[in-house]
Amino acid sequence: MEYHQNRPGLEVLQNQIGDFLTTYEEKLEEERKAKEALAAEGGWTVVQHHKSRKKTTDSESGIAVGSVAQAALENKLAKKKNKEVGQDFYRFQKREAQRNELMELQSKFEEDKKRLQQLRAARKFRPY
Repeated sequence: MEYHQNRPGLEVLQNQIGDFLTTYEEKLEEERKAKEALAAEGGWTVVQHHKSRKKTTDSESGIAVGSVAQAALENKLAKKKNKEVGQDFYRFQKREAQRNELMELQSKFEEDKKRLQQLRAARKFRPY
């Protein structure tokens, strides 16, 4: 009997967990707002040691600052979205694409050589 009194039911336990998580999230939000308010005072950026976060550099002074640049964040998100499988998925496809590109360049080079020979023959070639 004592065992069942010490172990609440599933609904009671879910309610307790929900209450705990909401209070914890509110506490984290208040701490974040306090840090932002502290950083906003006087236009200063509070530099703190966070090992996992990458620092950004100020473009004018080259000094590392604690905030993440919005443009860098957008670029990172855009790169993540562009990770779709393209046409050159397999290695042989990449090789074929390179080979085709070289063939096109060679054919254009040959056409240019022929055109230059024709212009020289007609004495209308003026390289400068």
